[in-house]
Amino acid sequence: MEIKPLGDARAHYWKVVKMADAVGVSLVKAWDDGRLRSGDHAAMIDRCRGCSAPGACGRLLEGRPALDAAPKYCENKDVFAQLSGG
Repeated sequence: MEIKPLGDARAHYWKVVKMADAVGVSLVKAWDDGRLRSGDHAAMIDRCRGCSAPGACGRLLEGRPALDAAPKYCENKDVFAQLSGG
């Protein structure tokens, strides 16, 4: 089994922020409402760091799109759906 190194934490922090914006999720509001805790947020970043499609995500988010949902390959798609109420 080959171990894949995780991506850069800072770069993936911003991917999580941009994907949240793209799907209409306010991470700040989720924090304020108690729906997101620091451990949850750290786990989102770690999942993102292990993503198999960071290039596709980067290209998708480049244009600052408005998306109905995170793409199927997004490691946090279920979390974003939960935070958006969907």
